[in-house]
Amino acid sequence: MTIYHFIQYCFFGFGVYNLAYIVLKKSKRLQEKIKFSEIDKAAITTVLICGAIYLINWTYDWIIILNNRESESSIAVFERLNGPYGFSVYFQQVLYFSACFFFLLKFVRKYLILRLFIGFLFLFNLERFVIIITSLHRDYLPSSWTMYQNDYNWLIIDWLVKTVIFMSFTTITYFIQNHSKR
Repeated sequence: MTIYHFIQYCFFGFGVYNLAYIVLKKSKRLQEKIKFSEIDKAAITTVLICGAIYLINWTYDWIIILNNRESESSIAVFERLNGPYGFSVYFQQVLYFSACFFFLLKFVRKYLILRLFIGFLFLFNLERFVIIITSLHRDYLPSSWTMYQNDYNWLIIDWLVKTVIFMSFTTITYFIQNHSKR
C-alpha cells in the first residue's frame, strides 16, 4: 500500500464523517454531550493535511514522470492521458485536493448543503467508475456474459476500515489541537 491509498481512505472517511456530522448535528441531546465544533475542526484539519500531502506527493510524481519521459511507465501514463478516458487520470486527483481546500472557506464549513455535496464527491471514486464503464463497453461478446452474484459484505467492511483510518487520524489531530491549547 502506498501513501495514496491511506490519503484516499482519509478522503473517503471524511465523506462518511461528513454525512454523519450533518445527521448528528441536528440532535439537541447529542449537542449537550459532545463538542461538535472541536471535533469538526479536527476533522477539517485532518482533511486539509491529507489534501496538502496528496498535492505534494502528486506533484512529486509528475515531476518524476516528466523527467523520465523515455521510460515505459511514463509512456504508459502519457498514453492514458491521450486516450478516450484521459480526463479521469487527473480529474480525481484535482478533485481531491481542490475539494478539501474549499474547507478553508468559512461559508463552506457553515452551509450544510455545500458540505453534503463535497462529502459526496469524496465518496465516489471516478477512476473505478471509468474502469467499470470501459469494461462494460469493450466486453460485448456473449461468451463473456455470466451471472454475477455479489454480496455486499465487502462493501460494509471497506467503508468501515476507511472510516476508522480517517477517525484515527482525526483523533490524533484532536488531541494535538487540545494539547497545544493548554
